[in-house]
Amino acid sequence: MLLAVAAAAGCSDADSTATLDPGRDASIDLDGGTDGGGDAGFDAGPRCGTNALCLRCPDEKDLCDDDNPCPAGEECHETGCDDLKRCFVSPGGACPSDGDCVDPDYACNLEAGRCLRTTPGCDDSNDCVTGFACENNTCVDRRVPCISNSDCPHGFTCRVIGDYQRFCRRVTRPCDDDIDCTPTLGVVCGDVEGDGLMECMAPFEFGDPVSCDNSQCLLDTAPVCEVTEQGTEATCGHFGLCTSAADCANDFEYECIDLWGDGRSECVLSGGCVDSSECAVREVCATPRSGGSPSCVGGAVM
Repeated sequence: MLLAVAAAAGCSDADSTATLDPGRDASIDLDGGTDGGGDAGFDAGPRCGTNALCLRCPDEKDLCDDDNPCPAGEECHETGCDDLKRCFVSPGGACPSDGDCVDPDYACNLEAGRCLRTTPGCDDSNDCVTGFACENNTCVDRRVPCISNSDCPHGFTCRVIGDYQRFCRRVTRPCDDDIDCTPTLGVVCGDVEGDGLMECMAPFEFGDPVSCDNSQCLLDTAPVCEVTEQGTEATCGHFGLCTSAADCANDFEYECIDLWGDGRSECVLSGGCVDSSECAVREVCATPRSGGSPSCVGGAVM
């Protein structure tokens, strides 16, 4: 049925008159951005000559409409191929090797596995490569060096990224599915604080197979899910994600602040830094492993 629709829209294997964009490299810049973007994303289907915007007809499996909505993390938009619509990956969302991003200023960065911004600047930390945060519309290096998990602040674990980089990585980063997290270590994708946004989280300490969420915790004592030092388990504590100060142990002592700049706020003790722009490069504003108010954490001396 969908193939018939594509044919009716002027798509055929014989039509090869369109000129294809050779594509752009999506490698990582030293400033945490990306070099250029990806191709038009229609190379799975036959070429389409009915519209200059449509270099290739979308693949059957990517077509969408009101009766066939896109999965989480994707959006349904027109392709330029007559009335055909297809699913595009949202900015910051996970993309496959042949994924296509909804915004023309974003491309599928294969190393990060997400749709990253290809133009200078950023809107939030989801636009930056792993370990960088968006501050004043610029991706800033926040890769805190570490030797072990004890070098990292609350909510971070020491991870080897790529072939050689070892730095503290925030566990509760945005996700659309378990594959965006670290499923081999048990970290899965779920809605920790119940605000409708998905983030990676280790399983609850009592063996619950799904992601930890704040509803499992006791408000008066340890109200929010926080990651243990090992990063592969979650427990009820004081420094997890929140939607307001009322979610935290004592809203007179704790604040609910988005320290990282990705739309996920966390319970922190009042006082101290409020975001990493107050810190030096390769430091993060976070709750130290020893506790206390947020401060600039620099990790291990390398």
